[in-house]
Amino acid sequence: MQFHHKISYYTLILFSSWLKSLSETERDRLGLRIARLAYYVLALRKKDSAKNIAIAFPNKHNQFQNKILKNTYAFFSKSFLQFLALPKSYRFIEIEITGKHLLDNAIKEENGVILVTGHFGKWEIMSSWLGYTGYECYAVAQRQRNRGADLFFRNHRQKTGMSMIYRKSSLKNMYRILEENKILILGSDQDSKSRGVFVNFFNKPASTPKGVARFHLETQSPVLFISCHLGKNNRYTIHIQPVIPVGPPTVETITQAFTDLLEKKIRQFPEQYFWFHRRWKSKPPY
Repeated sequence: MQFHHKISYYTLILFSSWLKSLSETERDRLGLRIARLAYYVLALRKKDSAKNIAIAFPNKHNQFQNKILKNTYAFFSKSFLQFLALPKSYRFIEIEITGKHLLDNAIKEENGVILVTGHFGKWEIMSSWLGYTGYECYAVAQRQRNRGADLFFRNHRQKTGMSMIYRKSSLKNMYRILEENKILILGSDQDSKSRGVFVNFFNKPASTPKGVARFHLETQSPVLFISCHLGKNNRYTIHIQPVIPVGPPTVETITQAFTDLLEKKIRQFPEQYFWFHRRWKSKPPY
């Protein structure tokens, strides 16, 4: 590991330890300061995010769109600090689970389970709940270029019981997870360039990964959509839903089905979506 990667690793360890010493109120205040810095000074992905929100809500006025953007910075700044403060930050939250029986019944089929999600809401809390509850899960993640940061985040997540598998690792490993009746978690809402399938997302074609659909069609492992949002009075809701395509199950219909479920959640809680991705970067060939 290169020296500056080691520095990143130990810095994250120290920062995480310090965050755990703070109260939730103190941590959230820090998150808001970071959000203001990112929004007003650094303007990180600000233009891309504003453009995405305008695409998703074209009939809303600028004031509405700007409010979503500001709240998105605040939401994810606080969420990131909450993630770094795990497991302490998990102990004092209330989580309501809906649809748990769907996951339990799917596991009983003994053919593995595909959990599809997006960069929406409190996905790290959702992952922690799965791990702490005892589900054998493997989340497919992108390897960080900084090896120190990559090692920290992988170890940090594994402490909750959540195992990681890299996106570019062997497909055999992913099939093996399903064959062993474990849970494969796929985040499928980033631009997939020419490799993806174009489906409607907020009434605009968006290149979307094919992995969920292909795994299901080739293994017949059940597919469920999972999300976690923050509601009123700081109550968390983890929602597990069936993915039901319209018409015969194909790559296109399955991908459209879970994309529709994600879009519905975003419309309910727009500030809890990670608008910083260039979601509509790729253009359809037609």
